[in-house]
Amino acid sequence: MPKPRSTSSSKSRQQTKARDLEPIVRLQRVNAPKQARSEKRLQDIIQALDELLDGRTFEDITIPDIAARAGCVPASIYARFRDKASILVALHESIRDRQIANIDESMRLERHEHQPLEESIYKILHNLTRYYSRQRNLLRPAYLLGDDEIYERASALILHVTDRISAIVRHHMKKVDGDVVDRRVELAMRAVYALLQQRMVFQRVQTGRFVPETDEAMARELSALFMQIVTQGR
Repeated sequence: MPKPRSTSSSKSRQQTKARDLEPIVRLQRVNAPKQARSEKRLQDIIQALDELLDGRTFEDITIPDIAARAGCVPASIYARFRDKASILVALHESIRDRQIANIDESMRLERHEHQPLEESIYKILHNLTRYYSRQRNLLRPAYLLGDDEIYERASALILHVTDRISAIVRHHMKKVDGDVVDRRVELAMRAVYALLQQRMVFQRVQTGRFVPETDEAMARELSALFMQIVTQGR
């Protein structure tokens, strides 16, 4: 029998907005629900893994753990998902649209057109650094799965962010050819993401002698690198 969910967990789930199931059920490893009850179960399972990842590593979480948090039995999970990795892929996909909406709002040109470029870049990269820190227990195992679906969607998201930042930089660097700006921003953002992903994968293991310890310090270093690449020869 599954363990009863705590009151705090139940409240947490009730307060969480329902996830958009359309992109999730398109994943080949997920059995699409045909009834409202099945949709609710799918939501609960994904939400259960999300909650368990808040403080625990993916490797330490088991299918029975997820079932207990979701208020079901393991057989109910296997009716919807092939394995634990499939739930992780579905969870990763479920936060993507929400992240894109946040990116589009925070990177609207009107929010940055009257700010110094350096200030805008720091704010954007600080938010990005904090996101990687907060979602480390989800993103790290997702990226280490070696899953093409995750890599394709992560790549599309990086390109989306890069396009939004390019628009801001072009606004501030009108005297520089737009194609040149785009190439520089793309290189800068590839470097930014590479460093963030390295920090996430290695976690507490130092990869150098002068590695920033806080999100704020990391964002300042990334901003300095970004500006150096983008303004070269300006």
